[in-house]
Order: sequence, then C-alpha cells, then structure tokens
Amino acid sequence: MSILRRLLVALTLCLALSAASANSSDDTLLIRNARVFDGTGAPARRQSVLVRDGIIVEVAERIARPRGARLVDASGLTLLPGLHDLHTHLRSPAYSAPDDLGKSYAGYLARGVTRVNDFSVSGEMLAPIRAMTMPSGPVEAPRLELAIRLGVPGGHGTEYGWGNFFTMQAATPRAAHVAMATALPYRPDVIKVFADGWRYGRSPDLNSMNEPTLRAIVQDAHAAGIPVITHTVTLEGAKVAAAAGVDAVGHGIGDAPADDALIRLMRANGTAYIPTLVVYEPQQDRRFVPAEWQALSPPERAREEAQAAESAEPIPEQEARRWQIMRDNVRAMKAAGIPVGIGTDAGIGGVYHGPSTIREIWWLTQLGYTPADALVSATRTSAAILRKADGHGTIAPGQAADIILTGGQPDLNILDLWNVRRVFVAGREVPLAKVRALLASSEPTPLPITRMTGPIDTGTGPSGRTDLDTLPVESTEAGIDHSHLDVVRPGQDAERPLFLVARMGAAQRPYAQLILPLTRGAVTPADASGFTGVAVQVRGQGRYLLRFDSYALPQSAWFEADLSAGATTREVRIPFSSFRSKDPHASLDLTRLRALIVRLNGSAGNTEWLELGQVRFYQ
Repeated sequence: MSILRRLLVALTLCLALSAASANSSDDTLLIRNARVFDGTGAPARRQSVLVRDGIIVEVAERIARPRGARLVDASGLTLLPGLHDLHTHLRSPAYSAPDDLGKSYAGYLARGVTRVNDFSVSGEMLAPIRAMTMPSGPVEAPRLELAIRLGVPGGHGTEYGWGNFFTMQAATPRAAHVAMATALPYRPDVIKVFADGWRYGRSPDLNSMNEPTLRAIVQDAHAAGIPVITHTVTLEGAKVAAAAGVDAVGHGIGDAPADDALIRLMRANGTAYIPTLVVYEPQQDRRFVPAEWQALSPPERAREEAQAAESAEPIPEQEARRWQIMRDNVRAMKAAGIPVGIGTDAGIGGVYHGPSTIREIWWLTQLGYTPADALVSATRTSAAILRKADGHGTIAPGQAADIILTGGQPDLNILDLWNVRRVFVAGREVPLAKVRALLASSEPTPLPITRMTGPIDTGTGPSGRTDLDTLPVESTEAGIDHSHLDVVRPGQDAERPLFLVARMGAAQRPYAQLILPLTRGAVTPADASGFTGVAVQVRGQGRYLLRFDSYALPQSAWFEADLSAGATTREVRIPFSSFRSKDPHASLDLTRLRALIVRLNGSAGNTEWLELGQVRFYQ
C-alpha cells in the first residue's frame, strides 16, 4: 500500500471515529475528581470516570473530556457502585396505604439503591412492569429483578389466599419441572422458593420443600441462567437449600447457630447468605439516627411517631433469642468467608423501601464488618449472587454505570451513606428532585391508563385468556385451610363460558373468587368511564358478588355489588351506581379500575358453582 493511500485510510478512520464520538456525545458522561470506592474493597482513590452509552469505559486519575460529553465535577464527593436490595415486596408500602409501585421505586432511587429484587409479583405482571419502567417509560425505577415464586402445597407463601398462580406449587421433582415450564416463558430475573415452613414458634409449622424438589427447580433455573433464592429460616432448611445448590438462602437462620456441616455445604455449592436483619430487628426499641429519620417519607415518619406515642411493649423472650441467634450467624458467616448479600424484606410493616436497605448495610457494621466490607456486600457481592458480577457491582471499565455520589466517606463512616447527592442508572441521571417530590406527595404515582372498549371476556380469547389478553386467576380467603377454586371452559363453541366450582375451606366465612384483570397482570389501571356498568351472562344457584380492584384504594374500600344467578342463563346488568364501598369517604374512579372480581361465598365444607358467560362493560 502506498504512503498516500495509507494516509487516506488513516484520515478516513479518524473522521469516522470523530463522527461516532460526536453522534454519541449525548450519551457520554465524565465524572471528574471523585473519591472513587470501586466496590472491590480496595481503598478509595481520587479518580475520574468516563461513561459512554451507559457503560464505564475508563477509570483513571486524569481523563480528557470528550467533545460534547456531560461533565460532573465530583470534587469533595465519594463515587460508589449503586446499592442492591435482594429481597423486597414492592407492592406493599410497609405502612397503612394502598399499593403504589412508583413510590416504592422512588424510595430506593432516593437512597442510591439502583437494583432491587421484587418478590411480590407473578408471571403476568412482569411484562407490564418492564414496559412502564424501561428508560423511556413513564415511571422512574431502579433496575428490577422480577421474581416468580414457587412453594410447596401447604407451605409458606400459599397461605395468604393469593392463588396458585401467584405462588406456584410443587411437592415432587416432576411437579417442579412442570411448574418451571410455566414460569420460564415469562423470563423471570430470579426464582424465589418458599422452602422452609418454620413459623418462628408463633404458630404451627407449615410444610417445607424437600431437597430433590428444590434441586429440580435449581437445575431448570440455572440451565436458563437464572439465580434461585430461598425463604430459609432454620438450620436444617439451610442445609437442604445449600445441598440443592441454591444461589442464596434468604432471611437468615433464626432457630440455631450455623454449624460446620452447613458451612461446608455452602462453600462446596457456592451458596451465599442474605440475612434480612431489619425485618427481624425488634421495633419496640428501634432508634433512628437524625439522617435516617430525615430520609423517611412523611407517611413513614407518621407511622413511627404513632408507634412512639404508644407505650412500648417488652420484646418477647423468643424474639429476643432469635434476634441474638441471627446476629451471631452473620458473624459466623463472615468468619467462614461465606458471601453475605444485602436484602431487607421491605414492605413488611415498618421495613421501609429504601431506608431499610441503608439500615441493613449499617447493621453489618455492627457485626464485625468494616464500612468498606459492608459496601462490598451491598455492591459486588450482591451482584455476584444475581450472577451479574461480570457487568455490574463495581466501578471498572466494562461495568454498567449504575453509580452514586455521596457526601462524606461512607467507606470509612457508614452513616455518610445517608448523604446521597446524585444517582445514575445505566449512565442516566435520576431526577432526584422529582423522585423526592413523589415520595412527599399524598397523590398516587401516575401510571399508564388503558381505555376499555367494552368486551372483557366473551370466551373467544386464545389459551384461556380474556378478550383483553389477560389471564384469569383465582384467589381465596387466607389460611392454609383456605377454599379452592377450579375454573374450566367446557365445550367447543366459539363462545365458551367459564365454569367455576369452589370447594369452600374451613374459615368462618370462606370464599373463592375469579379475578378478571382489565390490563395485563392488573398492574396498570383501565378507564371504563365511557360506559354505564357491567353486563354478565350467568347461571348459578343464588347470590354472588362483583368487586372492582381499584388503583389508589385500599382493598378494604374496593367497590362491590350483589350478583344473582338462577338455573337458566340470563344477562344481568349492574350499573356502576349500584357498586358500594365500606368506606363512606371512598369514590369509584372509573379511570382507575384494575380488575373485575367474581366472588363465590359459601359455608365451610360446601361446594359452590357458577357458570359465567360473556362479561362486558355496557353503555
């Protein structure tokens, strides 16, 4: 090749690189002069970090600013990898209020938590949540690891009446493979298994999952590259989980000290530990440092003030003993070199979304971890538990730019972790002012709304789905001895009715109900304001109940109306004006409907049935 030609090639390449740099300038970020704690445990160093297209591309003492790059002067601030919370229930707000996913997400973003496991969703909810929280979506959120839940019949996770689809059940390896074949097409990010049935001595033990069944779940999940985290609260349950090869036992052992046999199993099978200390910490004498108190949202502070106004009850002896065992077991895991990740069980009363993650990290520093050690647990270690350490959890070239800037030096003084200044997810800065305003607001998070067209379920949907492309699911009253509902579409007609048969449980007022989501997974609301009421074709034997699941209303205030059915099929029209709430101050907002619920009531031990034909909104 001639010298002239070489020069022309070199010039062309330079021009191409310059054009590419110019085109990507909006996606280039330079954070300069930060005190960088990279998440590996190495001492913090004064460095600059260059991010392009959401990925860290350079970490060095000095980096020239690319043309058009956004510049953040981080002088006096510490740059950390984003924090993790590996155990949350985002649809529970942890205080008395309706569920609000947007506010739960905001709670984490405001405190620098950029990746969260949600254990309170079912397969049908995954796609709509992902759609509304994508970078260009309408709801600000951290990275979400959405779980599908599995348990054992009669075990924990099945006793709340949420239905078999919400917590899939398996008692044998064969059943586990069938359940996983249903779960995996939803592309879950993690599998949560309720494997341990100990109820802390407060109530009779529930069923536990055996090792072969749990191992079958693990095999199928790992073949798909998906981690498995269990609900495990006993020493023997932890041995079963570790022997089955789970990625982490969640909740921590509270009945006995961890022994050498467990440690050997965990080491051999690469099983980590997620203690969720904050959900077991006695709240009777819980205290907040000033920065933590200020980080609570107004409703969270109101709950704490109400708790403090009541005379504190003594901590029950059994709870105090369990609390000591759980802290001792964290010390034992650290001494044995077992990886410990950060999880909280947030959503349980008083375990708040976001602040509890920081408190969990702080608790590790009270149990033998240095602040730097605790931050490694919250970043690199937690990412490794999720099988994502290759691209997440540290500050290094090739890692995702999920990073936070704080005041102070949290790797030396963990309380400085409360001083979050800026948060970036995939290199995009989170609008913290907007996020904090949402947390302070009494209004629900605005969500995408789907306008209804009329038909809800005419029996013509594919694969048992409704006309709205939603999946009908069942639920019951709470309790292990709850009712059971079977639903079939008999016949070959184009319009096939649903046939419901409920075997009533042992509760004083048992019920079983069919939920017809108006949007996929009943995550976002539907707008039926263009209609007058609900029309249903029914055949049955007496009185039933229709209810609306309404966004921004507590379940106790949902609107309902009586439905009568006789021996012959007929259409019943119920105007919206006939629906009533037990809350006299509630109003039926027809733009916030999420599902129509058909409830069968009965007496304990009885069988009730209903044939449900076309269901639609009418004008």
